[in-house]
Amino acid sequence: MDSFLSLVVGGAAGFGLVVLTSRAWRDCDVTINSIGNGPTLLFVGVPVAGVVNIVLFSVVYRTSRSTKGGKFLMPFLAAAIAITIADLALFSWAGTPAGSPASLCPANVPPWWPTWIPT
Repeated sequence: MDSFLSLVVGGAAGFGLVVLTSRAWRDCDVTINSIGNGPTLLFVGVPVAGVVNIVLFSVVYRTSRSTKGGKFLMPFLAAAIAITIADLALFSWAGTPAGSPASLCPANVPPWWPTWIPT
């Protein structure tokens, strides 16, 4: 059950991160290399985000379960918070690349991104 939960939650969070990054790149006109953003996100973004989220969820969930006596809600919440923090860090690093010229968005941060969330 834990492995299935890790795949579902971690995979969904990884896919969400890739969609968020794709939308930010499209809105700010960020182009990585000359091949376009689609193949970059498909062959690099999806595997990296998926593996990071699945492994992180699995480690935090199983560690929290073993130390908290086997409850479900608190280990799940701890793993969800860990994934959220990791995805924010990944988005800040890859979703707003500093090396790309900020042609449409200042510092490559999209206008719809909340100002109270740091990037």
